[in-house]
Amino acid sequence: MSIRRGKFKMKKAIFYTYSGEYEWLVAVSIQSIIDHYISEETIDILVFTDKTFETQQATIKKLPCLSGKPQIKISFWRFPNWINRITNNVSERFPAVTFLRLGIPIEFQEFDKMLYLDADTLIYTDIHHVFNQLKTETIAGVLDIFHYLNTADDQILKQYNDTYNIVDSSKYINSGVLLYNNKQYAQHWTIDELVNNINDGQFSHFPDQELINQKFNPNILILPHEYNYQENISFLDHWQVPEKYKESLTLSEKNVRIKHFLPLPKPSSPLIGYRDQFDIDWWQMAMRLKEILS
Repeated sequence: MSIRRGKFKMKKAIFYTYSGEYEWLVAVSIQSIIDHYISEETIDILVFTDKTFETQQATIKKLPCLSGKPQIKISFWRFPNWINRITNNVSERFPAVTFLRLGIPIEFQEFDKMLYLDADTLIYTDIHHVFNQLKTETIAGVLDIFHYLNTADDQILKQYNDTYNIVDSSKYINSGVLLYNNKQYAQHWTIDELVNNINDGQFSHFPDQELINQKFNPNILILPHEYNYQENISFLDHWQVPEKYKESLTLSEKNVRIKHFLPLPKPSSPLIGYRDQFDIDWWQMAMRLKEILS
């Protein structure tokens, strides 16, 4: 590990995992990281995919230099062999690749911290600001919006505790943005244990999300909603929740760090209009990407 000004320099990486036609979403998300990156510190972006589109991948790898940010290093990786051992809790909606977000930090111990991002994210801040939120904790995430809005009801909260087999459903996080302290995380799981937990697990709806909550809840650092902003304010019109909940989400919308386009269809769909400013921002970033490549 390199040393700078008498202090250990932590090595950080962002990673994506995808299968299917998601190059466009991944590329736009990466470009939003690049555009907001102001540090001179080197950072890695790892993209795990089963695709062999060398032209598209070569183009994405050039984006930092084309944007004047050569300190950002992008690399593409094949899926590790251990996902072939996952034989249960997989489906068309949740293929085995979904669980990679839980295993990559175990394998990549050369990094001190890793940030997992879903492909359908847009970054509004220097990514180091996100990494800096994690101090001594093992893992950090943002409350899942649907669980968050239901935690006002004690009866539903208890039901969730039982359904998802977790201690405190009020601390149930969404798995689309996960921040890891790699060394500590690997002390809790090996790849073999992870695969066994997946195959032996009993999950109700979202297997990867339920598993990470079962493993670490309630010992998870809960980040503010702006670090994984999953819905816009108009979404709250459909929920009867305490005003303090609405106030918290409204405040976060004014300071979004990471937008997660959780509902379908995704903003990249040409067959929907702009639903909100976030959709507009996504297309502006997409057009910026096209200009860079022109």
